[in-house]
Amino acid sequence: MGALFVVVKRVALGCAEFAVPGDTLEDKLRVLESHGMWLELVNDGLDQKRLKNILEILPNFNTQIESVQAYLQHDLRMLSAKDKDRKAAVHHAEETIKIASAVGAQNVVAVVTYGKPTIKNPREKCIKIFRHFGKLGAEFNVVISIEPLGGNRTTFLPSISEVYDLVQDVGSDHVRLMADTMHIHANGENVAETVREYATEIMELQLRDTDSRPPGQGSIDFGPVLKVVRKKFRGLTCLEYQPGLNPQVEFTKALEATKIISAAR
Repeated sequence: MGALFVVVKRVALGCAEFAVPGDTLEDKLRVLESHGMWLELVNDGLDQKRLKNILEILPNFNTQIESVQAYLQHDLRMLSAKDKDRKAAVHHAEETIKIASAVGAQNVVAVVTYGKPTIKNPREKCIKIFRHFGKLGAEFNVVISIEPLGGNRTTFLPSISEVYDLVQDVGSDHVRLMADTMHIHANGENVAETVREYATEIMELQLRDTDSRPPGQGSIDFGPVLKVVRKKFRGLTCLEYQPGLNPQVEFTKALEATKIISAAR
């Protein structure tokens, strides 16, 4: 593994915006503040009015935003053969980088593509795009971390090792590897061993169980994973799952399942 180029602030456990209990951003920030946690903001089409509102609300809480998801990449296709589709996907990532800088976040969560690329020479195109993001990230002091999606969600670079090789070829201090425990497991890999192998390369580790459930409520054995996080991992660690009918109960159980992280920091 290579050296850790970008210094990551050691912070407590975070949680993706949609998984935090509460009806409003203020509700969610209050919950996270009570647990000493940080927020992963979701850019699902965030406009200037909402951004202004967020910037007005943040000073009222001790909760930090450390990461922002380029969430519309679920639907946008950065490696589409259609020029307008690629431009829309690239623009969304660019805007997310600028939003992250505005709210004081150190990281942007990005993906290469869902499904199958339709453009010719997708890897070559991908390297070019992420080098562009790296330059923009350097300008705005934000890291862009690439999330491997697993073979059940993409046919292009689904694994940690493949995305790590891509990051190496991009060659930017502001483009890093990201990992999601659900996707690692879905790829048939040992989650704890994979996180241990790439611990110094991962900018952010998202913790979620199978079927996008909270940690401890699916098939992944999080005991060994959390031990690796506690002993070796120094990046951002974030809960990221789809809440069900009782978000408060699920959130409480997720915290209980991952309390070893908070105890270590």
